[in-house]
Amino acid sequence: MHLTFTRSPLDHSGVQRTNPAFIEACLSHPAARAILLTGGDVVLSPEGEPEILHPAQTSTLALERPGLVFLGLEGETPWFAASIQPGTIPPGLDFRRATMIAEPDLAAILGRARAILSWHGRRHYCSNCGAENAPAEGGTKLVCPSCGTEHFPRTDPSVIMLPYSGDRCVMGRQPAWPPGLFATLAGFMEPGETIEEACAREVAEETGLKVMSARYVASQPWPFPSTLMIGLLAEIEPGEPVAADDIEEARWFTRAEVRELYEGPMMRWGPPHYSISRLLIETWLNGG
Repeated sequence: MHLTFTRSPLDHSGVQRTNPAFIEACLSHPAARAILLTGGDVVLSPEGEPEILHPAQTSTLALERPGLVFLGLEGETPWFAASIQPGTIPPGLDFRRATMIAEPDLAAILGRARAILSWHGRRHYCSNCGAENAPAEGGTKLVCPSCGTEHFPRTDPSVIMLPYSGDRCVMGRQPAWPPGLFATLAGFMEPGETIEEACAREVAEETGLKVMSARYVASQPWPFPSTLMIGLLAEIEPGEPVAADDIEEARWFTRAEVRELYEGPMMRWGPPHYSISRLLIETWLNGG
């Protein structure tokens, strides 16, 4: 399954982007493209497609700081992104909806754009001394002109897992979810933890069950706002789950019950490729 936001076509050009002349050449490249967001959502063209302009065409728009951010090269085509001040243009298309229906390559580009632009929105000022940061390397880095601290886009690792024992698995639901919807468990990693330790802790916190072993399946960038989802299958000891933490209910499901849920409420929640949760469930259903 080709997960949304994965297999990006972009070369991030980590060495070249340190050269200001390279960024300037990319901005003026005749094939350069700029994708636009507003309030975290996707700006649409009059035709109802994601608005993609040449960087020069954004000069009259009310761009939020830091302006155009370099995303990378698709072949020889430079890609940039910018956020437009809300209220200066019509509202954008909900980001989740837009990336559910976008072509995979464009969805991956949009995911990188949203993650970096969201980071800029939270990092106007230096966390070391409080001075206003300045963009560098095409906006993929911030530098404090006062104390020299360098700031880089943040990615928060999170474990997401399907606990199972034999032919049954445990899934939970959060209070805000639609009725009847259950899914995998998830939580952010804490300092000093391995992936396996974070998996065991989260399962214990949310269900009270003990993890005996965990196996990596896949990972997925998740730009809400900037998480890396690390997908696992976790074998657990049998027992009665007790919902806790942010879970309002957790229970065992047979394979038949999971398949019914997979083909019903989960299918209405979003397409199969959109969340790694679905990949974990499908992997388990297929005996993986």
